[in-house]
Amino acid sequence: MLVLLTDNISCELALSNGTQGIFRELVYDDQEELGDFKIKSDVFPSNTIYIRKPLYALLEINTSQVETNFDGLRPKLPIPLIKKRFTVPIKQLFGHLLDRVQSGRKIPQVIQVTRTQLPIVPAFVITTYKAQGLTMNKIVVDLQVPPETLQVALIYVPLSRVKKGDHIVILRPFHMKVLQVQPSSAQDAELKRLDELDKKTKRECTSFIYL
Repeated sequence: MLVLLTDNISCELALSNGTQGIFRELVYDDQEELGDFKIKSDVFPSNTIYIRKPLYALLEINTSQVETNFDGLRPKLPIPLIKKRFTVPIKQLFGHLLDRVQSGRKIPQVIQVTRTQLPIVPAFVITTYKAQGLTMNKIVVDLQVPPETLQVALIYVPLSRVKKGDHIVILRPFHMKVLQVQPSSAQDAELKRLDELDKKTKRECTSFIYL
């Protein structure tokens, strides 16, 4: 199954948020005893398969910079579980019901949540935002975009993910106006700023000597 990493595991080894890979296997602790779980054997049949928390997932990532001498491992790489802690506002959970829940009691404004999970998501379909910076072999692109959200990047990014035009397929008919979008004033100003910075750098570094 095609997947994307959702966390920066090791940027120097090209294992970062957005890296593509192929999910191959979940690896569990073979020493873990089912007796550690509170299982009602009289309720579940003997052939029941119990879901356990894996130690790590094996992903095939050909673009990684990992070097290993272990036979049979590369290009399969172990991706560990990631534990994260984040804050959730109470009001976001209860909304207008918060007033009823309080009823004179003092309730904290936020709660702390700890989540442990594999930092991967299925990637058979991804958004334009997630596709930025990726180079893909063959893709199918949908150029129909929601009204009032049309921007240059929404079309340029997906159409430029492949090396050859023959490697891209347009999913369905689309309006030609999506190919005629002009950069916004802010984007145009940024392009001009970068162009001026490029010219300035070339002028100031023409006589620069590398030691």
